Amino acid sequence: MTIHQLSVFIENKSGTLNEILSILKSADIQIIASTISDTVEYGIYRIITSEPQKAFDALKAKNISVNLSDVFAISLDNKVGKAADVISLFADAGINIEYMYSFLIKDQGILVFRTSDSDKTCEIILEQKLAYIREADLSNQSYML
Repeated sequence: MTIHQLSVFIENKSGTLNEILSILKSADIQIIASTISDTVEYGIYRIITSEPQKAFDALKAKNISVNLSDVFAISLDNKVGKAADVISLFADAGINIEYMYSFLIKDQGILVFRTSDSDKTCEIILEQKLAYIREADLSNQSYML
């Protein structure tokens, strides 16, 4: 029910993001979604790819500080308020959203998020019959940008 996300620690200086992207390009890795949170000195570049293990291995081989973690990805109709409706399900259950980012693909909204309670999050996703994205879906061309 979860997908793998890469979290790359990068210095906040010219050229570091380009280095990461070049490594992924050379490994023929398709980036599906990404976001950067930064401070003055460093950033965390979170990436969803078509082949997360291959991406992880390519970055590690170049001595890049990278972690592979599980996150949830929910597909929503592209309608006003749908994200709020879904997030309220978790909030009402006392589950904290630790971080989230979103994007659109072919008129479908995608929420990628990590929570404080993975087991309870899985229960809510199943109980509410939310459309979740599986790891196998990521290699499917329908999610490629």
